[in-house]
Amino acid sequence: MKKIVGQSREIKKKIDSLEFDVHWYRRVFHTFGATFLVYYILPSDIEWLNLAKFWVPLSIVIFTIILEYLRISRKIDSKHFFGLRMYEKNRAGSYVFFAVGILLLLLLRFPQQIAIPCILCACIADPIMGEVRHRFEKKYVYITGFIVCLFFFMITWYKAAIWLMLLISIVGAAGAVIGEAKKFWWLDDDFMIQMLPAIFLLIIWLSAQYIGIALPEPIIYPW
Repeated sequence: MKKIVGQSREIKKKIDSLEFDVHWYRRVFHTFGATFLVYYILPSDIEWLNLAKFWVPLSIVIFTIILEYLRISRKIDSKHFFGLRMYEKNRAGSYVFFAVGILLLLLLRFPQQIAIPCILCACIADPIMGEVRHRFEKKYVYITGFIVCLFFFMITWYKAAIWLMLLISIVGAAGAVIGEAKKFWWLDDDFMIQMLPAIFLLIIWLSAQYIGIALPEPIIYPW
C-alpha cells in the first residue's frame, strides 16, 4: 500500500512539474514575440532587405500554418508540439493566431503608433493577465490588463495632444481587454487582443487625418 501511495505521489509530482514547464514555456513564447518589433529598425530603402521584410515573416507564418494543418489532420503527431492545451488538439494552436495577428499589423502597414502597442499587449499584457487569472478573482484580471495596456498606448502616443493620447489609450486598452476576454473556439484571443484595438484605433487615425488633427510621428526609425 505504501508503495502504491509513493508511486502516486511521484506521478503527481511529475505531472505538476510538466504543467509548470508548459505554463512558463507559453509565457516566455508570448514575451519573445516582442522581438518582431525589430522589423521597424530595418531600413526599407535597401531593395533586398525590403523584400526580406515582406517575405521572411510571411514565409514563417505560412510554414507554421502548414505544420498546423499536418498536425490537425494527424499527419504529424501532436506530441511533437510542446505546450498545446487540450482544446488546441483539434484546432489551430494559439501561436498561429498570435503570429497571424502580428503579420497583419506589420505587412498591412498599420501605423507604428497602432501596431507597436497592440503587439506589446499580446506579448506582455496577455501573459500578465494570465498570471493574475491564476491567482486572483476575474475582476482583477481585467483591471490589471487595462492598466498595463493603457501604459503601452500612452508611451507610444506621448507626443500627441493630451486629449488625443488619453482617448487613444482608453479606447486601445479597452479594445485589448475585450479582445482577450471574449473567447471563441474558432478565433483565439491572441489574435483578438491585437486586431480589435488596432481596428478601433485605425478608425480614429483615419478620421483624425481627414479632419486635420495632428498625429504623432513614428517612434522607431531604421538604422
